[in-house]
Amino acid sequence: MVKNKIIESKITKRLLIVGCLGSVLGCSMVNAPVVGSGKVSYGDANAVETVNTDFGSTDLNTVAQSMADDLIKTGALNQCKTYTVSPVKNKTDQYIDTENLTQSIKTRLMKSNLVTAKYVLSQSQMQNQTDELSRQNDSGLYKNPQKIGNMKAAECRLDGFVSNISKTNADMKDVFYQFNLSLIKVDEGVELWSNEKQIRKTQVK
Repeated sequence: MVKNKIIESKITKRLLIVGCLGSVLGCSMVNAPVVGSGKVSYGDANAVETVNTDFGSTDLNTVAQSMADDLIKTGALNQCKTYTVSPVKNKTDQYIDTENLTQSIKTRLMKSNLVTAKYVLSQSQMQNQTDELSRQNDSGLYKNPQKIGNMKAAECRLDGFVSNISKTNADMKDVFYQFNLSLIKVDEGVELWSNEKQIRKTQVK
């Protein structure tokens, strides 16, 4: 009896130790420490950014929302069964990641339940598509390779560009941005819709 009680006591102690270790590890996972200097913090991705006069995240969101929402509202895009978005051209005097701008416009259009037109790959996306078709058809590895020649062509395309005018004096810097976007029917070359968005940013020195 005494021996059994000693054994039970040892088992109980071991279980308590395991339980305590589990609690400590669990708490350490929930309240995980922040790695780094502490000088970097997360912010609202949609907050207004006014660090300088360069084309920034607020400008990208404003332009993409304004252009896509107006196009959706007019219903012009639904005159096309399929459409594509050409890469936005950068005509400014600064670097702008226009691929992000192009993608943001396309994503907003595709998310809308009011758009019945289907997006088809743009020229800049076509290489990956043709590479995949070639891999499936030329490798001999697949029982059901997707057939070449079934891709949908775009009935319409969206073309756009962003430009700017910069002026600076001893007291301030002023930058005027203009973004233009047009919907064009590919076979006829007819412009079905067009809009522009203007942004002015001023920085006092």
